Amino acid sequence: MRFVILLAIIIAVSIGSDAQESDLKDLYRRLDSVIANSQYYHKLKVAKINDIKRAGKNMLSDEERYWHNRRLYDEYFVYNADSAMRYVGENLALARRMGNRERENEWKINRAFVLTVLGQLKDAHDELASISPSDLSDPIQSNYYRHKSFLYSHLGQLTEYRTEGTENYSDRSHALEDSAFVHMTPDNPLYLWHKASAKFDNPDESSDIMKELAEAIETSDLDSRIDAMHAYALSRLYGDRGDLDNRVRYLIISGIADVKIDNRDIASLEELSSILLEQGDIDRAYRYITYCKLQALALPNFIRAASLSKTEARVHQLYVNELHNAGERFKMTTAIIFFALILLVILTAVIVNRSHKLSRSRRQFQQVNIKLNANLEELSRSREQEKKILEELQQANDRIGHINNALKEANYVKEECIGATFALCSTYIDKLEAFRKTVGRLARANMWKELRDEASSPAITANELKQFYQSFDKLFLNIYPNFVADFNALLRPEEQINVKPGELNTELRIYALVRLGISDSVKIASLLHCSPQTVYNNRLRVRNKAAIPKENFADAVKSLGRFAL
Repeated sequence: MRFVILLAIIIAVSIGSDAQESDLKDLYRRLDSVIANSQYYHKLKVAKINDIKRAGKNMLSDEERYWHNRRLYDEYFVYNADSAMRYVGENLALARRMGNRERENEWKINRAFVLTVLGQLKDAHDELASISPSDLSDPIQSNYYRHKSFLYSHLGQLTEYRTEGTENYSDRSHALEDSAFVHMTPDNPLYLWHKASAKFDNPDESSDIMKELAEAIETSDLDSRIDAMHAYALSRLYGDRGDLDNRVRYLIISGIADVKIDNRDIASLEELSSILLEQGDIDRAYRYITYCKLQALALPNFIRAASLSKTEARVHQLYVNELHNAGERFKMTTAIIFFALILLVILTAVIVNRSHKLSRSRRQFQQVNIKLNANLEELSRSREQEKKILEELQQANDRIGHINNALKEANYVKEECIGATFALCSTYIDKLEAFRKTVGRLARANMWKELRDEASSPAITANELKQFYQSFDKLFLNIYPNFVADFNALLRPEEQINVKPGELNTELRIYALVRLGISDSVKIASLLHCSPQTVYNNRLRVRNKAAIPKENFADAVKSLGRFAL
């Protein structure tokens, strides 16, 4: 009974693991899809901004203009920092004109945020230092501490580690996040995020907030920055618990939301890229980190872009290592080809040995012929017997002559083919070596585009196929120089095939292979690199041109161009 229960548990865990892996694959495909269609979401973002701008054209009062600028700032602050700064400046001027100190401080805080994004950290620090938190209401004070935390996180990215007093920038940033949460009310859209951030690095106390975040994500359309932040917070909490699969799952979900809203300050995909690098998925990590860097430069957030460059450098190094491994594999392939050539030499030696055996058989046939001729005198006693014996001997001589001719022709064809084979192998080894050098040179020069172009160019195959046809034509016509004339003799005068000296066309190549004993259309198509239907159509078309009965045409071709003894 215990064994059955244990087996059931193992099966359930296995099924759950497979289902979770399938879920991650589906999420990766969805993320790849939204990134591939990022231009579509960019157009939606631009259209939304343009709609807001058109709606504000007829606004005349300062109050109307103020709220219109706020809407545009909310669209721009993680999308285009320069445009966001423009609306910060306009609302700061409006707040001063209206004499509203609270609003003036709010937009000074927002200006510090945009300055931080632009990398002007000292100016952002000075801007926040000019504001006394005690003069602010709770919502604005929460915003003050949140943006100051953002500033210190960027200082940490810029300097990696530097102390200010007895605290490092990371500790200061977390402390300021806590202060922001203290002054935040539950109706604030960022309340759940800050509530979750207070539980970071405390897995024993995070169960309740994880349930809240999961419910918020499940009921969302993943089309807002808040959705992306909730998913990222949940991934952090799963990471604290050592649950890598769920950490990755919610990083992907956060990334999907970031791409859909065209957010250019993306942390989720940067973190996901680092995990993918550790898992060996270099291609996907490279795509995600490149997308993040391009978005950071477009914002522009140069500090994040510099941080992303470090991960990008790791990806580049892994690509270099992969290229080195490819070189090693190329060496292995070359070694295999070398051993294949050795095997070819051995097989050639076997063929030559069998040829010698055939030659000995031919000499034995000749000796038998001599003995038969010597016995003719003894068998000439009877005219009828003599006539029969002579006819039999003549037939035997004819067969032996045909065999001798066939052997000589086979030897000649074999010698020509072996020589051509070695020459062709040598040529392709030289071309392979030249291609290897080209690949190596492009790789050393980091000319990846040229390398891809070189590897994907169809011209290489086309040129090699053309040279293959030329080599085949030359070899065949060297063996059977009168083949074209003899072949035309089988056709009606008006259907003669005209080709340049030393060349064959497709129809002649097909029947050249028939002359060599290859009649199967599929095999002919394989040798000539065309479709079996093409071979069948050409054979049928030529037979229709024949001056002799169609059913005898193939046999007649096989007797063309006999080797001249």
